[in-house]
Amino acid sequence: MGDIMLKEKQERVLVMKVFSSFEEENRAEHRRLAALTPYQGLKEFAILQERVWGTKWTRERILKNVRIEKVSC
Repeated sequence: MGDIMLKEKQERVLVMKVFSSFEEENRAEHRRLAALTPYQGLKEFAILQERVWGTKWTRERILKNVRIEKVSC
């Protein structure tokens, strides 16, 4: 029998922070996002898209309808 390699699942560490204002929370979120590597940013984007769209995001074609209105002066 050959060797069996098991990929260990990374343990998720959740941290809860309490902010005194929305502005303080926004500043902390901007700092967190700025510290992400490009790979981490893309991974976070993919997770959010999967939550919103499910498999439609990757397996189904998304149709977009556009309506253009011309305003005359």
